[in-house]
Amino acid sequence: MNRDSQPSTMLRLVVLLFVCDAITANNDTLGNLISNEEHWNLKKQPDNWSAYNRTLDDLYKDAVQAYLEEDWSRCIDDFNAVLQGYKIYRRTIVGCRQKCRAQAAGTAPIFPENIDDMHFYEKKVKETLCLLRCNQEYREIAGSRALKTLPRDTEHKLINHRVYEYLHLCYYRERRYQDAANALFTYLVIYPDHEASIETLKKYLTLPGVQPEAVVNLETAPYVSIYFQGVSAYENEDYAQAAALFEASLSSYIQSEEECRFYCEGPFDQGWHPEFTSSVANHFTFCLRCKRACSQRLNNVNGNYRRDMLKSHYNYLQFSYYKLGKLKAACAAVESYLLFDSLDETMQNNKAYYRAQPKVQEEYFTGRQEAVDYLKRQEYELSLLRYISNEFSVIDAKFSKMNKKKKEADRENEKKKEIGKQTTSEVETTLHPAPGHSSVSRAKLSDNLSKIQEERREINDTKKLGVKNVTYLLAKEEDLGGKNRYVADGFLNSTECESLMRFASMTAVEGDGYNENKSPHSKYERFEGITVGRTALMVYFGQIEPTWLEMFLESTEQARDHVERYFGLDRQLYFTYTHLVCRTALADSPMDRNDLSHKVHGDNCLLTDSNTCVQDSPAYVWRDYSAILYLNDDFQGGEFFFATNQTNRKSDIVVSPRCGRMVAFSAGGENLHGVRGVLRGKRCALALWFTQDANYMEYERVLARAILKRVRSIGPFQGKHAPVPLKYEDVLVQHINSDESLKRFLNNS
Repeated sequence: MNRDSQPSTMLRLVVLLFVCDAITANNDTLGNLISNEEHWNLKKQPDNWSAYNRTLDDLYKDAVQAYLEEDWSRCIDDFNAVLQGYKIYRRTIVGCRQKCRAQAAGTAPIFPENIDDMHFYEKKVKETLCLLRCNQEYREIAGSRALKTLPRDTEHKLINHRVYEYLHLCYYRERRYQDAANALFTYLVIYPDHEASIETLKKYLTLPGVQPEAVVNLETAPYVSIYFQGVSAYENEDYAQAAALFEASLSSYIQSEEECRFYCEGPFDQGWHPEFTSSVANHFTFCLRCKRACSQRLNNVNGNYRRDMLKSHYNYLQFSYYKLGKLKAACAAVESYLLFDSLDETMQNNKAYYRAQPKVQEEYFTGRQEAVDYLKRQEYELSLLRYISNEFSVIDAKFSKMNKKKKEADRENEKKKEIGKQTTSEVETTLHPAPGHSSVSRAKLSDNLSKIQEERREINDTKKLGVKNVTYLLAKEEDLGGKNRYVADGFLNSTECESLMRFASMTAVEGDGYNENKSPHSKYERFEGITVGRTALMVYFGQIEPTWLEMFLESTEQARDHVERYFGLDRQLYFTYTHLVCRTALADSPMDRNDLSHKVHGDNCLLTDSNTCVQDSPAYVWRDYSAILYLNDDFQGGEFFFATNQTNRKSDIVVSPRCGRMVAFSAGGENLHGVRGVLRGKRCALALWFTQDANYMEYERVLARAILKRVRSIGPFQGKHAPVPLKYEDVLVQHINSDESLKRFLNNS
């Protein structure tokens, strides 16, 4: 019979081939396993945990602040406190949920007859009472704030090991090079395609004291080291030891997945107020989608995805038990493997071999109970999710068809009303797809600036600065399948990206540029934005520090300069509009949706049904070039793509966002583009549009420079003022006209 149905690579640990095979990775983490006694002995934790009675969100923010302040020692201490605190937080929550589920299941119902499915709800009530007691016991030991719910953004960063993106640099700055390599390797396990981090890790491996063979994944799952010890014993033909280790690894794998699934049963912001049944169904579906992703996380072994990780246990077990003479156990393992893959030819041959043995009985070929239960649950969950997706899609289609005519009629009526109220230029603004500097607001600002402009030769929006030498070209026209397009990295570092993300969270306005429509492109996303003009007014009124506006302006100057130089333009390139935008997937958004976060369009033309892009009003025909400068990648979906038409997605050229990555292109119909739906998390970017016509330059940027000078020199405006309104242009114009000092600084810009 065949010894293995696995390829030879399954018998060794493959780790980061992109590091030139320098790392073999030590997976001996058995010593890090948490025993059952420690699991519940909570009274010992405060003695070892410096984060007593502090929320994890507070800890994380403190750690990031230490990083920004370049206090590397505190950065290391704080981020390690976050990691330790999160493990305790997660372990406690999962432990309480497991214990309380088991307790509720083991109690007799209050009333023996299950009337109206009341037994299910009775169990949930009993579980809830148990959870309250369990959580309170922990709070009495670790502090009242210890189990405060984590904000989704922070939790996502902890789950996806974003801590190590900071931590490796802190270790490096403290000359703890082995720790830096370990931390960065741990980050790369989740983000194996992050080119800059790969290059950095290669550099770390050359530093003094770093032993490549000792580089480890600090977040290795408990079962992984047991599994590979089993592989080693198997290769050494120590089959008794191999069988014991694979049984332990199998048990640990299933336990780890169960813990992951219990952790999925967390809070869920539905974003609306549904009736009881809908609320239960929505929360259940949210949890189920999360649970389905648990096996994917477990199958990521040091950056190498092993789809057959679970079933491979049964392959090793069948041969180990065969060599030990335990034919019944071998037959059960074979049958268990075939439950996962009934067409595996090698295992079918093994089954035939076992069946031919004189001592083997047919009933030996019974799948092990844990495998049967696991696959039944998988099949049921998958069928249920397909049912949910299909049925709700049908309902959505019916509703859309019913409402289509009504919506069209409503739009026509609204359009007629607006035409009756507005001037011609205002009508064009209403019809044009936002965002973009409207003709109305541009006229207001340019008219006022022209009065000042007469006193001097010109007003410029350019700030002279040195060119960063850390940027590098990632993809050219030939790589991207089109003309006048490219992708480059290195425009922002992680600290700058983090700062701009923080700035967006402080200032961005929901529905900005879309008449307060919070979901202008997709009903599954919330749209927020902030412009240069709004930021400048906030600085002018003393609502935020000037450094935020400086960062906003200067982080985009390098982008404009790079676009101008890359395309070899013979005329100056001006900003015409700058928009920091964030798109956040709503909590109940489906993971299998295929809608777009931003539909296919051209930036200076109107895309027709025949896929021609017409440069005519109300399009922003003055736009010549565009760029998107990304701030983060800790989300799912949200990829930028170049398209050939509105419907055929197979030919799209996709660009994945990364901190500091910029995609730039000419703004015409030759570069139709869109954004895939954001499935989870928050996607932020600086959207930049440029023109070579000085008449359409971004006057808000000129004003922002003048406001910075005024505030730096004499302080913010001291008069009475209200919060910056949604349509802030009138307020900006008012202060241009009335503030003589601002006029003076503007004239000297």
